[in-house]
Amino acid sequence: MSAPAMPGHERLLRVVLATAIVGGPLGYLVGGLLAPAIHGSARSTIDANAAANPVTNAVHLTAFVVASFLLPVGAAGLAHLAYRRTPWLASIGGLLGVLGWLLFSALAALDDLANTMAHVPDRSSYVALLDRFTNGAVMSAYLLVYVICHLVAYVMFGIALRRARVIPLWSAWAMIASSPFTIAAFALPGEPGPIAVAVGVAALTLLLIGSLPAAQAMATWHSPSGP
Repeated sequence: MSAPAMPGHERLLRVVLATAIVGGPLGYLVGGLLAPAIHGSARSTIDANAAANPVTNAVHLTAFVVASFLLPVGAAGLAHLAYRRTPWLASIGGLLGVLGWLLFSALAALDDLANTMAHVPDRSSYVALLDRFTNGAVMSAYLLVYVICHLVAYVMFGIALRRARVIPLWSAWAMIASSPFTIAAFALPGEPGPIAVAVGVAALTLLLIGSLPAAQAMATWHSPSGP
């Protein structure tokens, strides 16, 4: 007796989740590589956006917006992959991942705000406003929750997916290692320089590489065996 075909709704769900698992980190990586300023002062951020190539900056913003939609969905997909064999790790990691990545949209909007301020007359007059907005209580809380939740989530995802034997060991380690690399990029003192950018790119590259087997596992249909 032949194995049953995958239902259309199941195929659609798996394709969407697999795309989100790998597309979210990819969008983040592309946007980060093209961003004219990363975690700089308000003045340097506005000046960098003013001097940036408008095409590459538009791609950077578009990539971040796309990533802001895909990353929370991808976190839910990773939790789904590990849930059957590691329900607690998968549930906690999934909740933290979705919560953390939902706030990435606020950071993408902040980049768009800085770009808008950079292209209005007398842009220097907006430096104090951007500085107060970026370092205010709301954005500081968003940033704190975003950083803690998504970094902890990917450590848990790496452990859970490996325990569930969904991904190989190297993939789990790449996923886990992306978190300390990200912490290192944030922790380097002063304005972000080439070293901090390189460490940040390495973190996102590890996350992307580690996510590839998980996306493949999501897209692969294992039909139940017949009687």
